[in-house]
Amino acid sequence: MHASSPPTPITAAGRGRSLGRAFHALSLSPRVDVLLRVAGVLGFCAVAAVLGAQFVDPNTRVIQVIAAVLIFGAAWKLDTLSGLCLLLLALPFPRGTSYGSTNIAFILLMLLVWLLRITQLKQSPPRRTPLDAPIVGLLMAYTLSFYNIAKPAYVPWALLNTSLVLASLVLFYMIVNNVRRSADLERLLNFQAFSILLVCLLSIWELNHPFQAFIPGWIDFRHSEASLFGTKGVRVGGPFFDYELLAEYSATSLLLVTYLFLRARSQTRRWMYGLLWLMVLFILFATVTRGAFVALAAGVVYLLWVLRRRISFVKLVLVSGFVVGSVVAMNYYVANFTRSADLLVRLSGSKFRGLIPETRVGIWDVAFERWLEHPLLGHGPYYSLEKGLTYWPWPHNVYLYYANIVGMVGLGFFLWLLWRLWRLSKPRTDDLFHANFATGFLVIGHAMLFVFIVDQVKIDYLRNSIYQVQVWVMFALIVSAHRVSRHEVAPAQELPSLPRAA
Repeated sequence: MHASSPPTPITAAGRGRSLGRAFHALSLSPRVDVLLRVAGVLGFCAVAAVLGAQFVDPNTRVIQVIAAVLIFGAAWKLDTLSGLCLLLLALPFPRGTSYGSTNIAFILLMLLVWLLRITQLKQSPPRRTPLDAPIVGLLMAYTLSFYNIAKPAYVPWALLNTSLVLASLVLFYMIVNNVRRSADLERLLNFQAFSILLVCLLSIWELNHPFQAFIPGWIDFRHSEASLFGTKGVRVGGPFFDYELLAEYSATSLLLVTYLFLRARSQTRRWMYGLLWLMVLFILFATVTRGAFVALAAGVVYLLWVLRRRISFVKLVLVSGFVVGSVVAMNYYVANFTRSADLLVRLSGSKFRGLIPETRVGIWDVAFERWLEHPLLGHGPYYSLEKGLTYWPWPHNVYLYYANIVGMVGLGFFLWLLWRLWRLSKPRTDDLFHANFATGFLVIGHAMLFVFIVDQVKIDYLRNSIYQVQVWVMFALIVSAHRVSRHEVAPAQELPSLPRAA
């Protein structure tokens, strides 16, 4: 008799393959296939019925649930980058909830999917970024600043603001760790351009329907501000409900869309990005905001300086003529054919005390005085306007704002973060048409960061819970482009540059 061979042990991988073959055989069954098709048709009809009902009589809770299911389902079914692309479309349109906003919930859903894929070894674990040290320091400053909160009633608001900062950082790290190639960055920028389009469309609707609700209980412009500072008509704030922040968003988006226009591979895309560029310029003028316009002008001058070796005198004259003509024509159209006002007239009437705008002199003095009460750690991550029988005005300066809420410690770490971003975004080349998409984008990303740093002198992005996330998306795009540029610089140098547009 021959000794029987010992049975082969069944490993986890073997069981998984066996279950997979069994499920595959079951899925090939005609009866199961018919049932799946019927279930798919019924599910599609149910979703169509719900969407139709919401179009006629919108319910914000139902819309939020549908959006959450779509984002979570897409993120689970597709890759993480695709989920982030869809998330970019939802970020400008959150709704306030008891825990903050739906943006926090959506970001946490994406984080859950990402962590599950990491634990299942479907994705590599997160990597360190060049901003880790200043980010950790900034979070430490936020934590220590709670010690100086004046009243217990301010604590919930401070926790809410801190949770928004944490959610923005989570989004930052998810983007940086999932953009690994130039194709990934280009894909994310295309979705960001579509998000910009949605913001512009809503802003145009607000301009034509001032003081009305787009979706009652969610996107409501009935408390929008108009006829301020002697201007006529409406200063649109779009989904941010703040015309100054919408103006800054439009200024940085104008540069981003310019890059996508120049890198477009087909005439159809070039037309699409060209029309989007005009739409963003229109919204910039409809905000009637001087600061963002001046910051953009300074950013364009700086960008031309960076590109000076590649711009001949003839090209400079043509580009300057096109820009000046577009500005004058758009300002004339907005001032005379819309409900908005004349930005150039308002700009020409600006008054200064030295280099400081007259409207900011008293405000900055008071903000500086308030900061000196707790110069090291600040008053905590909530800016209270209460001051006995009077009130503290809003600082209208992000650097003074940081000094007030997290003191010199937090402001120092924020300035360190901006310095690191400035060094990272400093382009390796002055070629916008570099064969490596990420390397070319760093030129524009550097100019976008320049516009942001200049414009934040007269406004503070932390004042708005919706726009704050957009700033960290811009930071993530810069860091991602820097990483991809470093990894793909060798093959990019071997390829010839793309032909330059006229």
